[in-house]
Amino acid sequence: MATQEVTPLALLLKEAQSWQEAGKTHQAIAAYFKLVEYFPETEEAHSAQEQLLGLIQCFEAEEKLYAASRIYNRLHHCLS
Repeated sequence: MATQEVTPLALLLKEAQSWQEAGKTHQAIAAYFKLVEYFPETEEAHSAQEQLLGLIQCFEAEEKLYAASRIYNRLHHCLS
């Protein structure tokens, strides 16, 4: 039976998702951006981008436009 090795990047993504689920949004955002900024070509970074886009939509729906725009601008900068 083959076991799949868990990478540090996968652990960081899981940790970010756990923080998000626990309502610790700031910690989750920081972890997602670590993946996007430092490991941009990885699968985990792409998942983190999706999570950040989801947070932007949530903040917009809650009319937290400043928070949404800050995440969007930082994400745009990372991807440029």
